[in-house]
Amino acid sequence: MFSGRHLPLVYYNLPGTMDSSIVLSPECGKSWKLLRSIGQNCIFSSKAIETNAWIRKAKVSEMVSRIRAKEGKVVNLEDLMFATLANIISSDLTSRDLFDVKNEAKDEYRAMMGLVNEVIEKTTTLGLVDFLPVLRWVDFWSKGKAMDMYRKIKLTWGGIIQERRSSKGSDHKSSSDSQDFLDIVLADSSLSEDQIGNALMELLIGATDSTTITTVWLMVELIRNQEMLCRVRDEIAQTVTADEPSESLLSQCHYFQACIKETLRLHVPAPLLVPHRAIETCKVNNYVIPKDSMIIVNAWGIARDPDYWTDATVFNPDRFLDTNIGFRGTHFEYLPFGTGLRMCPGSTVAFKNIQMLVDPCCITSTGAFRVERP
Repeated sequence: MFSGRHLPLVYYNLPGTMDSSIVLSPECGKSWKLLRSIGQNCIFSSKAIETNAWIRKAKVSEMVSRIRAKEGKVVNLEDLMFATLANIISSDLTSRDLFDVKNEAKDEYRAMMGLVNEVIEKTTTLGLVDFLPVLRWVDFWSKGKAMDMYRKIKLTWGGIIQERRSSKGSDHKSSSDSQDFLDIVLADSSLSEDQIGNALMELLIGATDSTTITTVWLMVELIRNQEMLCRVRDEIAQTVTADEPSESLLSQCHYFQACIKETLRLHVPAPLLVPHRAIETCKVNNYVIPKDSMIIVNAWGIARDPDYWTDATVFNPDRFLDTNIGFRGTHFEYLPFGTGLRMCPGSTVAFKNIQMLVDPCCITSTGAFRVERP
């Protein structure tokens, strides 16, 4: 009933967006199903997550090497984490990095972060025309914003797409087993270059922005709760015996996992989720919801509701130790990634990225370095 999306008009003015989005598509149409299926096979499925584990490990190692090289100097971890996450998803999608993390490139990081923030802001902020649709025919401002954003997205991905197109038929990706996301979407003639570019941009945003924010919040919470930090360090030290922790071993660290879940509860990545739209008139608890109504879920408020959570505003990972509450959207009181048909497909990947990023930067089972409270 609520599987549609309700987004600002500026989004629909972007060329190739109406039916080419995995997260934001207004309808669950043919292109949405195709892209979702390809994304599931290449990125989000259990098999794909396991296959791509070496990418996450390699990119995090590059980040650690960069931080070590800056010993004694100020390091902006948020920028570096963003670049690392961008390289992880870019490698998953296109088998190449977006940034050279080994060499400092602040301008490149911040330019891309700026574009990500711009796309998020412009596609989630409602304007006058969204409340007065009659003005859409004279709404040149939204169209101008959309085209400016479109040019930046095309500049980011257009060259990569064209380079891959020109390499088809050569020695690139000769085996179907080694094809990445870009190879598969290019092989489908029903998708235009604009649609592919928008899909790549959307996946980049989904893999970087909220995960970076959540990772930083987790570090903040652990650093200002030193007893919890020591508890996590002890748990990992007892579980992880190798020089470099693996995802499978970190997943056995239950208190560490609880810390991530509690961070996602207290600092919901998308406080109001992505607005849903009623695809037909329906009745919920004797309330009539007209067709095309915008449905907003206050996930932030639910996650801090004292009716569901004891000491709701307190960071307390223990609340997740003796419960089966997970992040898959099956519990009303805990919806960090949404729920239903349109929930975030990358929730499991995001969870693994967070644990791999936080361990060397804050917990340090490797003994590389530690971030302490001032």
